[in-house]
Amino acid sequence: MSDIFEDSDNMMITDEAIAVMAGVAASEVKGVASMSGGFAGGIAEVFGRRNLSKGVKVVTKNDATTVDLYVIVKYGYRIPDLAYEIQENVKETIESLSGISVDAVNIHIQGVDYSESDNIKSESESDKE
Repeated sequence: MSDIFEDSDNMMITDEAIAVMAGVAASEVKGVASMSGGFAGGIAEVFGRRNLSKGVKVVTKNDATTVDLYVIVKYGYRIPDLAYEIQENVKETIESLSGISVDAVNIHIQGVDYSESDNIKSESESDKE
């Protein structure tokens, strides 16, 4: 993530900065449990360092920017609708904050968080007794 976008006004924005914008924008969408950062992201969190670009890969080539997001979704949300909402929020956020045109936002669902649904299931099972 070391590519640098440079526009005609000599403003430079790194892929890392774009990744932070994308990570924050994706996390704002209701239904996103967390971003999936793999082993390295987990180690950083153990040591108290929050990585806002966790689960985000940005590739900029020839003024074409592509964002890949690796997300864990909350149980109960329709995945196609959620993915579309994430794509729209990320694209709009990056374009409005940086002026960079985003060509693609790819969503990779890495898992489903059942933590809240487990509580609901436990309550319904206790009602049967």
